[in-house]
Amino acid sequence: MKHIVFDCDGTLIDTSGSKYKLFPGIKELLAELSPHCLLYVWTARGRSSTLRILEELGVYSYFDRFCCVDDAFPKPHVAGLIDLVGKAPKHSICVIGDSSGDMLGAKNFGVMGIGAMWNRDVEMHYLKDAGADFIVSHPSECSILIQQNLKAE
Repeated sequence: MKHIVFDCDGTLIDTSGSKYKLFPGIKELLAELSPHCLLYVWTARGRSSTLRILEELGVYSYFDRFCCVDDAFPKPHVAGLIDLVGKAPKHSICVIGDSSGDMLGAKNFGVMGIGAMWNRDVEMHYLKDAGADFIVSHPSECSILIQQNLKAE
């Protein structure tokens, strides 16, 4: 099994408008990964609003576990990742996020980090400087990177 950890705001959901929505391609990526990967959310958002928003957007059921700001030390501290994936082999874990905190957390934990550029407010150099292994501009690009670079447990 592979373990894919998603950031929430700016990666799964677009919070730039008055109404939150999934970024284009996210639901398709989750549907593609879920049969052969365990999916998680690691977010700086509070637990109750995270769960409510993901339920309203119809993607809550894709995720195995959630680690929110009220559950563990905030990113880039690795406590949240430890809570989510436990002792899963590092070569089976990937973090997908849009912030330097996401990429630093992945780097600090010793796992692959994919920098998500589909959020228009993200600057590539911050993701690269924080240690992103890959930078992608659309969720559809994640599948091939996960397939080619992660090994199942």
